[in-house]
Amino acid sequence: MPFPQGEHVARTKVQIPWVTPGAKKPFYGWVIVTSGFIDQFITGLAMQGFSSYLGLLGGEFGWSRKALAFPRSLTQAEGALLGPLNGWLVDKFGPRKIMTIGMVILGAGLILFGLIQNQWQYIAVNMFIAIGTSLAGLLVVTVAANNWFRRKRTSAIAIMTFGFSLSGIIGIPLVVLIQTNYGWREALIATGIMVWVLGVPACLLMKSNPESMGLLPDGDQPGETQAGAARRGSSRAGLVDFTFKEALRTKSFWYLCVGNGLNNLVMSAVTVNFFLHVEQGVGLSHNTAAFAFAFMSAVNLGGRMAGGILGDRYSKRLLLALSLAGTAVAVVFLAVAQDIVFVLVFGAIHGFAWGLRTPALNSIMGDYFGRTHYGKILGMLSALATPLSIFGPLVSAAAADGLGNYTLTFLIAAGVGGLSAVMYGVSGPPKLPVRVQAPVARGAPDP
Repeated sequence: MPFPQGEHVARTKVQIPWVTPGAKKPFYGWVIVTSGFIDQFITGLAMQGFSSYLGLLGGEFGWSRKALAFPRSLTQAEGALLGPLNGWLVDKFGPRKIMTIGMVILGAGLILFGLIQNQWQYIAVNMFIAIGTSLAGLLVVTVAANNWFRRKRTSAIAIMTFGFSLSGIIGIPLVVLIQTNYGWREALIATGIMVWVLGVPACLLMKSNPESMGLLPDGDQPGETQAGAARRGSSRAGLVDFTFKEALRTKSFWYLCVGNGLNNLVMSAVTVNFFLHVEQGVGLSHNTAAFAFAFMSAVNLGGRMAGGILGDRYSKRLLLALSLAGTAVAVVFLAVAQDIVFVLVFGAIHGFAWGLRTPALNSIMGDYFGRTHYGKILGMLSALATPLSIFGPLVSAAAADGLGNYTLTFLIAAGVGGLSAVMYGVSGPPKLPVRVQAPVARGAPDP
């Protein structure tokens, strides 16, 4: 039935974000998070997959456990040197350029790894890969998240690092499947090509900060940022930016540094030698070891989700202390493992604790020190902590060569994990620089 002449019919316009003029666009920060997720999946595949190749390389070349683990310790030292440089580069040039270069290098390194013929080539190519994973690694994507988010910082970092966990759930079993059916060389070359196809386009989506696009952190509107932060109980982060030198003069930085270094020692020793231990020590098959690793990564995903939710609501240093205490307990189970049950218990506890720690640590650095010099501060934290973990894989592997198993070294690692939990627990918020007016400090909650 027609409407009367002259009567207007109200129509609802469909507002399509990114297309309709004037329509409210989704916050681009979540594109940054998606790009970081893909980046973490790829770098996680390269870093976690390393352990799955050691037994195969040992079988083909006859190298000892110490020789197989040596490149990882060497690349830890390389990472210590690159940490401050990466922080300075990303603060100066932004994450997009640095991550893209890193992805190109990483893909080339993995392909070259698939072509090695001797131990010197094995060492050299791992150092090349380390450059790629460093330039496209967690430090860089964390800087991006810290720039784009304040109140939702921990959640954003957690979602980004879901990619790292997912690489263990999906990527590592797939790599092992290719290793089993086609060979370890083919697995490396295929992974390198995948890095170029997926990783480089994802990196090109990165933007340095919301202000470069006329936006504000968390998608806030002009004039509402501080009020909204106060209503939500936000910390002082975003209101105070420590300079690089000011951060290094705080006790909080050094507590976090030592705690991070001790934790890295435990993580590197366990992660690098996981496949060798459960295959040669516990007696599991290569495929069963891959299943156990995937199970740990699945639980890790839950831990990261919990870390993102809890870290934006409760004390991050408490979460850090609890996560490292959990890691210490988990490593005891791995040290005394006799069958798959012990390994899965380790995977459940360690996976969740590891996941809980990652977003909390990277977020607390932004809460404590702000975002202007975040890259340099986080890079220095990594550089100063790394020397404590350089000998983790090497010493544990050498001890296993001498003792015939990893039991003693893993039990010692568990004790070190407990000490790391204490260091995180005492790392309270730093005193504000004297140049900052006192009102900023009042009422700031403990991250």
